[in-house]
Amino acid sequence: MDKENIKKELIDKSNNILEKYSEPDVVESVSVMNMAAKTIFLGSLKVYNTEVIPNIIRDLEKDLKGYGELVVRDQKVTPCCSPSYTHISFNVTILN
Repeated sequence: MDKENIKKELIDKSNNILEKYSEPDVVESVSVMNMAAKTIFLGSLKVYNTEVIPNIIRDLEKDLKGYGELVVRDQKVTPCCSPSYTHISFNVTILN
């Protein structure tokens, strides 16, 4: 499968998960790192409702694991002038 298709699918699946849990954020892009032996896709989601974080992480792991090696991380963010949220990032590594 070509990288642009994978990138589009990762964005669509991320947005579907956010929509499923009524989160207002939208994933507009996924970064792509091309290396000699592998390609890494990096994405992130902002989640405001702390109660749905475990479900979102579970859904990401379920929906994205078929592409390659998947790592999902989360970190609480407390900005000075806006509501706090949890930053959930993922990277998918596909061997070339």
